[in-house]
Amino acid sequence: MDWSDNRGQSMQPLLNEKEAAALLNLSVRTLQRLRCIGGGAKFVRLHGSVRYRLSDIEEWIALRAVSNTSEEGNHA
Repeated sequence: MDWSDNRGQSMQPLLNEKEAAALLNLSVRTLQRLRCIGGGAKFVRLHGSVRYRLSDIEEWIALRAVSNTSEEGNHA
């Protein structure tokens, strides 16, 4: 079976809230809060369930990388 989407990209397994929180060493409640106020990783809503793509979590982490403390806070 080919797990490619219509753009030729391979599908990734989706992480639920608990799995994403564990990966990020955050609480599920923190992920929920970030979804509400903004600033969290992109997520997918499927029939009322929230899921995260690993690539979106990795991108979110990469956007927060800083080389010194004066750079902190310069991200959404």
